[in-house]
Amino acid sequence: MRRVAAELGVGTMTLYGYFRDKGELMDAAVDLACAEIDVPPTTGPWKDGLRELSHEILRVLRRYPVAHQMRARGPLISAGALRSTEAGLEILQGAGFSQAESAQAWRLLFTYVFGFAAFTPATLSASQQRDVETRLAGMSGAALPRVSAAAAAGAAAMTGDEAFGYGLETILSGLELQRAHSN
Repeated sequence: MRRVAAELGVGTMTLYGYFRDKGELMDAAVDLACAEIDVPPTTGPWKDGLRELSHEILRVLRRYPVAHQMRARGPLISAGALRSTEAGLEILQGAGFSQAESAQAWRLLFTYVFGFAAFTPATLSASQQRDVETRLAGMSGAALPRVSAAAAAGAAAMTGDEAFGYGLETILSGLELQRAHSN
């Protein structure tokens, strides 16, 4: 609280006039960031809605990478943080998923998006890309022959919207199959 107060140029006690504790301040910050998620319409083709919502969440997580650290401390439970969850559940239930299936499917999608944002840079510079590829190719062919042989593909899979899209489409296709089998 002292650090935030100093950054804002106010006294610590001034912050306590607005927020009871650090947790309440953090919830407000999360809500503010989550308000930037442009929640798509929850009608229309369900896969399109989830695709658009997932890309929006990724965009905001990339803008606020500190969200990963905040989430590591515990669940982000606030009305603002759960706005996208509400939309995801509405899309899934509108597509015929049960309440339990929707909760599981949304959790799968959310953890994929969150994990991708946490562990995958939006881009790598050309020199970083070459370095990754060179390092992968230089792995011992005897110990890691597949890693070494797939150096270019492996380096390409470590970043970018194409890598995100591949995983997202795989998840959506799996959900579609799951829905077909459960109906």
